[in-house]
Amino acid sequence: MIRRIGALWIKKSKKGTYLSGILNDISGDIRIAVFKNDKKEKESHPDYRIVVMTDDRQGQSEGEPSQGYFPEDKGKQESEEEEMPF
Repeated sequence: MIRRIGALWIKKSKKGTYLSGILNDISGDIRIAVFKNDKKEKESHPDYRIVVMTDDRQGQSEGEPSQGYFPEDKGKQESEEEEMPF
């Protein structure tokens, strides 16, 4: 049996191409974005990163993630993920 849990769309921004979509959750829809990990240096680093998009994107056009959702934005979360085994 196959059950649809969401959908993704290809989007383009000034910083590159990414996927934007919705995951259907029991408590409501969750907006996500998926970015290719251009900073991958080891096989253990992920090929893609998934982020949850929040509504604090004032001034952003519809469907365009705010800063911080792009792989080139280094942050605490990325440094914690560097040694992930997958």
